Amino acid sequence: MGAELLTDPEIAALCDRCSAEVDLRHLLTEADEEELRLTQNAQPALCFVGIGLTRLLRRAGLEPAAAAGHSVGEYAALACGGALSPEETIAAVVQRGRAMAEAVPAGETSMAAVLGLAPEAIAEALAGIDGCWPANYNTPTQTVIGGSLAALDEAEKALTEAGARKFIRLNVSAAFHTPFVEPAAKRLREVLDPLAWAEPGIPVAANLTGAPYPPGAGFAEVLERQLKSPVRWSDCVRSLSELGVTDFLEVGPGRALRGMMKELVPGAGAHPVGTPAAISEMTGLLQ
Repeated sequence: MGAELLTDPEIAALCDRCSAEVDLRHLLTEADEEELRLTQNAQPALCFVGIGLTRLLRRAGLEPAAAAGHSVGEYAALACGGALSPEETIAAVVQRGRAMAEAVPAGETSMAAVLGLAPEAIAEALAGIDGCWPANYNTPTQTVIGGSLAALDEAEKALTEAGARKFIRLNVSAAFHTPFVEPAAKRLREVLDPLAWAEPGIPVAANLTGAPYPPGAGFAEVLERQLKSPVRWSDCVRSLSELGVTDFLEVGPGRALRGMMKELVPGAGAHPVGTPAAISEMTGLLQ
């Protein structure tokens, strides 16, 4: 997902500076699906792509009015706003991924997308199931849940009986944003506390609350809680829309977030920007 991105000399040099604790070049240009499925590899790779593409967007004259990121994407959004340097951001994300991988061994827990049910109905259906919780509130009709494999089997039956249109198992290594990763959140706080945080130059919406970080926010505390709490993505997007954002760019590989926009902000521009070539196309469209 990063081969084209790293043909740019500035981004390649940035990649090298961010590779002190992980071989980013390998992850971005050579790693296979099985290797990238491991969260300790996927997180720094995804975050760096977001940071690198944002640099190219700015070079093309496209300055963000505000930012938000889904789960680990929040770190790229904070870097976009200037809250942390790219190097510090990737170093923190590397530690975040390792802590999460060690907190929940791969293959013991997972996640699933539930389509066609309101969050309230999902919460009611999960009420009697131990070890399973809502993890991502993506849209009013799409919620991701996380839990043990046995609990997910039980949840699939209960949610199907409650009227879910689809129950889709996700290709992830653990149940992120649930109490299963609480040990990782404690370790992460030790990494985040000493970093040189700065006030973002643009509003950045927090997954924990869905609202922009307020002045003087404790970034380390918010991000510690973010790790073990549901991602309130629909609220994040609503906050950006209320700030006046009319065009949303999905900065990174894939189009999953763009697919949610018709439900979240009908009529808003939603554009996937996953490669330098896509940025060239966007430049003429948005300027």
